[in-house]
Amino acid sequence: MLPTSSKARASSSASRAHSMFPQYLRRIIKWQQMDIEYTFWQMLHLCTSPKVVYQHTKYHKQTKNQWARDDPAFVVICSLLLAVVTLAYCAAYDHSASHAVFVVISVLLFHFLIAGVLLATSCCDKTIPVLYLRFLTNSYLREEAPNSHVVEQRVEWQV
Repeated sequence: MLPTSSKARASSSASRAHSMFPQYLRRIIKWQQMDIEYTFWQMLHLCTSPKVVYQHTKYHKQTKNQWARDDPAFVVICSLLLAVVTLAYCAAYDHSASHAVFVVISVLLFHFLIAGVLLATSCCDKTIPVLYLRFLTNSYLREEAPNSHVVEQRVEWQV
């Protein structure tokens, strides 16, 4: 009889996530490797019909066994659009260019990137003592597979 869950699979998925993050950062500077067209398609459909994006993400999970995108194009394009909107806000309501630069940097670094990483970590990392959302989700909210031929699904940390 085959086991229904394995500790080896869990540790291999954790090591895969850690090895993926530096590769994700390296891809940010390689513009040719980003799928810009798919990113804009995904952003448009997230506003108009999110069900279509969910279906494509579900197919991606079935083929690559990973919910998150391994392409940093979404974060890069979202950061660029956020910078443009922040500059437009500063042009309309601000008086000095130096303060506008400070506002753009603070919005991008602190409000978007650092706050996003902290929220993603606090909602999915079991090393934080107060917020055990990932631990609880992976421990108690997952369905057990009826047979061992189904790929085990876990909540993963990836931006």
